Amino acid sequence: MGIFDFFKRKPIEQKRKLEDNYVLPYFGQIDINNLEEHYRSNFELNNSNIKTDLNFEGKSIEKNKIEQIEAFLKNATDFDKKNKVYIEKDFENDIGETEAYINFYLEELDENELKKIIELDNQTKSKSIQLLNKLKLIRIGFYPDNKYGTSYFTTFDYSIEIDGETSNQLLVVNTDEKGNLDHITWES
Repeated sequence: MGIFDFFKRKPIEQKRKLEDNYVLPYFGQIDINNLEEHYRSNFELNNSNIKTDLNFEGKSIEKNKIEQIEAFLKNATDFDKKNKVYIEKDFENDIGETEAYINFYLEELDENELKKIIELDNQTKSKSIQLLNKLKLIRIGFYPDNKYGTSYFTTFDYSIEIDGETSNQLLVVNTDEKGNLDHITWES
């Protein structure tokens, strides 16, 4: 290799290096061909602090997967609204996880604790519906290459605040890469 070949190669390597780096909202620059296993960040959404994390099985990922993550992050409000529709439908189903999750609070919290969260005397909305409306998004996790054997792309964790603290009981909405429902589960 002559000296001129070296100078020809250098711009190509620099261009490839730039293409490997992708700037994701809230996470900053990520080298998609030299990934870390986990990335963590936070952002504001609807006056709430949302935790977010990226979880990778492999050391590299296709650019289109990172672009899908970016779309979720940029449209988090829309996905939150869509998820609440999934949650409401699951609740109306009477056999879904959401009803069991809401009933847990109604059974476990005493009247004094409940009245700090909902209006017990409300005649127009049931206690269950009021609690359902108190669910807040607290975390968005991404699993674009099936880390931990996941069948879903994104997980959205919802919870209810009790005495100003987020409960450790989570209603989790798992979706595919387009935001379509995979399943809803209750975790703690």
